[in-house]
Amino acid sequence: MKIIKIILYYLLLASTLYAGVGIISPLYGTGWHFSLASMYWAVFSVLFIGSDLWLHHKISRLIALSILALAYLMSFEYYLFCDEYRLVVHQGSSEKIFLADIGKFHKYWFYQGLLVAYLLLAIGVSHLLRRKKLLTNRDNA
Repeated sequence: MKIIKIILYYLLLASTLYAGVGIISPLYGTGWHFSLASMYWAVFSVLFIGSDLWLHHKISRLIALSILALAYLMSFEYYLFCDEYRLVVHQGSSEKIFLADIGKFHKYWFYQGLLVAYLLLAIGVSHLLRRKKLLTNRDNA
């Protein structure tokens, strides 16, 4: 049963990351609209937080934090080179392509920051509760 919880946890994390990338990915006329990606991100992040509370596994939280940090750094790389991507994309295509503006990046970074803050808070509270339990058990012994 524990393996099913872990698989569900990482599937929801991947879905949250995929929906978050939909916020800053180029729009080629087809695919998700930015507001639809935000709605999907909200749904998947609520499900991810629920599965995190259900799983309550410290190592999985640390792995999720490291994955979110990598996604955060990759979005910075995309943001810094967005103008060059814009030039390359428009030279290679005659279709109308919409690349994300700075507001979309700020929204993406804010959303990812919310998940990181939740995971850090969950790790801290879990650690403090476990420490309090150990201290109480030691005092009673």
